[in-house]
Amino acid sequence: MRIRWLVARQKLTPSEREEAIRRLRAGGTAQTVADAVGAPKETIAKVRQHEVRSRDSATTDGKPVSARLTPAEIEQLEWLKARFGYGSNSDAIRALVRAASGMLEFDPVAAEKLDEVRGELRKIGVNVNQIALASNRGRIDLARHEWQAVDELRRAFPRVEGYLRAVVNEQRRRGTRLFQKFIEAGRD
Repeated sequence: MRIRWLVARQKLTPSEREEAIRRLRAGGTAQTVADAVGAPKETIAKVRQHEVRSRDSATTDGKPVSARLTPAEIEQLEWLKARFGYGSNSDAIRALVRAASGMLEFDPVAAEKLDEVRGELRKIGVNVNQIALASNRGRIDLARHEWQAVDELRRAFPRVEGYLRAVVNEQRRRGTRLFQKFIEAGRD
C-alpha cells in the first residue's frame, strides 16, 4: 500500500480567485466556497481576509487611524453616533472630518427627504419642458424674456436633479466618492 501525502494548494488560478471572491461577497462561508472551487478552506480564508471586505464603509481604500479620547470625548462620540444614526466609530469620525472640511453631511432621514426633493425637481423639469414644447408648437406665446427664463430652467434642471441624485446615491455608499470630488474642487 502506497501513502500519498497531499499538500494543500496555496494559490488559486485567476478564474478560481474571481469565483471565490464572488461567492464570498454573496455570503458564502470559507468552507462552502472552498468546496465549490476545489481549494482548501485555509486558502479561501486568506482570500476572504485580503480581498473581501466585511462592511461597505471599509471599501474606502483608506488607512485606519486611531486616537486616544478622554471619557468625556468618548461620551460625545457615542452621543453623535446615536443622534445621527452612525453605525460605527468610523462612520462618525468620517462624518466629523467631512464636516470640518466644509462638506455638508446628511443623515439617512435627510437623505431620504433630499431624494423626495429630487423627485419633485424632476417633475418641475418635466413641466418646464412641456411649456417649451407648447411654445415651440405655437400653442402658447412666450415673450423673449419668458422664453429665456424657460430655456435657462430647461438647462439647469437636469444638472441640479443629477447632482441631487449623485448626492443621495453617494450618501447610501457612505459618500466616499463625493467627498473626494468635494476636496478636489476645493483645491482648484
